[in-house]
Amino acid sequence: MFSLIFKTVRHLLLRVLLPLSLLFSGAASAKTVKEILALEEAPPGVVFEILAPNPQQWQRIQPRLMGAIDSLRSAFPDLDIAVVSHGNEQFALTTENESKFPLLHQGVRDLGESGVDLHVCETFASWSNVTAEAFPDYVDVAPSGPAQINNYVAKGYLLVDQFAF
Repeated sequence: MFSLIFKTVRHLLLRVLLPLSLLFSGAASAKTVKEILALEEAPPGVVFEILAPNPQQWQRIQPRLMGAIDSLRSAFPDLDIAVVSHGNEQFALTTENESKFPLLHQGVRDLGESGVDLHVCETFASWSNVTAEAFPDYVDVAPSGPAQINNYVAKGYLLVDQFAF
């Protein structure tokens, strides 16, 4: 019985309350990469929101994300860029899953080396009994993915939510 209640509450949080919190916290001003590329001046930064239903989605998202980052860096070479992953896709980034998703992990290491900060959500991970220690050192475990996004938006970063399902 408790398991059913937990799953229902979790579903409600993920599908209803979390998207609503983002809507009212600045996500309504989200931009597309194309819109950002059309700007005459670089914004203070860009934060990409990744929110997908399963770990395999990262593999599908990664090429488009890398292409978007490359395009932004070509237009604005010194642009600060961050990525916040706070759905089930973040579990592809655990140390345990590195052998299952080696190209993804290498891509994340490459992002870090190029100055892109990547964060996952500790709160969401904890709901699935995954601790911060389950992620490798090259993945920053933020206390809350939505709060991390809000922190970037408060600094003037433009939110790109094209990779949030």
